[in-house]
Amino acid sequence: MLISETHFTTKTYFYIPGYKLCHTNHPDGSAHGGTAILVKDTIKFYELLKYEEQAIQATSIKVQGILHEITVAAVYCPPRHNIKKEQFKTFFHTLGPRFIAGGDYNSKNVLWGSRLTTTKGRELSRVLHENNYSYLSTGTPTYWPTDAQKIPDLLDLFITNGISTSYVDIQASLDLTSDHSPIIATINTTISVRQTPPRLHNSQTNWESYRALVRATINPAVKLKEQEDVQIAIDNFTCILQHAAKVATPCRNPQRPTNTIPSNIKKLVAVKRKARSNWQKTHTPESRHIYNQASNKLKQALHDMKNASFTEYISNLKRDDNSIWKPIRNKRRPETPNPQYVLIPHRRGHGPKAIRTRQTYLPITYPKYSHHTIKLWTKTLNRNWQNPYNPRNTFQLFLYKN
Repeated sequence: MLISETHFTTKTYFYIPGYKLCHTNHPDGSAHGGTAILVKDTIKFYELLKYEEQAIQATSIKVQGILHEITVAAVYCPPRHNIKKEQFKTFFHTLGPRFIAGGDYNSKNVLWGSRLTTTKGRELSRVLHENNYSYLSTGTPTYWPTDAQKIPDLLDLFITNGISTSYVDIQASLDLTSDHSPIIATINTTISVRQTPPRLHNSQTNWESYRALVRATINPAVKLKEQEDVQIAIDNFTCILQHAAKVATPCRNPQRPTNTIPSNIKKLVAVKRKARSNWQKTHTPESRHIYNQASNKLKQALHDMKNASFTEYISNLKRDDNSIWKPIRNKRRPETPNPQYVLIPHRRGHGPKAIRTRQTYLPITYPKYSHHTIKLWTKTLNRNWQNPYNPRNTFQLFLYKN
């Protein structure tokens, strides 16, 4: 658990059974600012050097993961300090190549969901862009001021590096009563799948059955004399609607697509993306050459995979079970070309008094030896038809034989 603005001093004592506390106080020793991290006893970790500055206070620990170590930091930036890009960069460089730092940055930027962009938020976004850092935020307000003249806004977020956002899930929590609502970040060893919220109905709901169940179950003769009677009637009516929706809606288990991409293809895709990102940042001939090589290797590997899959498919076709005739059944049918039709307007005379008599649809055939001539002539004819008073609307139709 990452805690910002602890207001701890050297005389503060805080203990929760089963947890260890790592904290950083304000450098002047007074009871304001400061950060802390609560770690469960079963987690392997060790504490890093405390970051005690007037503008930034942070508590950092190293947590041993399955594949590598991750630095976890609790950050607090007081609002009265105008922090520059170099100060943010100096702090993030102390966390190592793979970290997640969360807390109250007091930096507003529309990039991570704030209502507006401040100078401190603009400086922090520049650091993220230059160092290829990522941010995690709920996109909803996390600061709820007690003053009615102030507007809630987003001040708390996570900054990550070396951790794919596909493995992280972030949610807001409104359980506590502080003026800052906490946010919960979950880091998984596998790609996190966000569960869809439960629904009482779907596209296969039988609404006729739903109406029949509601009519058969509801009791309109209900006495509503006291407030408790109204509340009981509301609860019963809600239960009736929910039960009818569950009965009328069949259970449907969504089929998850299976990932059949080989591991070597995934590695080549990762190499190509990394090379493309490097080339987009530097635009040097060497990075472009590396990107082209990675792209060509991926294309060749995909081509070989498709050839191998097609070869395996062809080799498994047999005449005994008639599987060999299915793929060539449609290929043996002759292709019948669809004729193209042109609308021919017939006019008598020209000018404002021209009379439109009838319309005729005539098929146009494009023979091999006159395709260009007929296509060009058709475009000219269509352009002339746009002007109803053009005497060239009296046309001649040239027919060619195949």
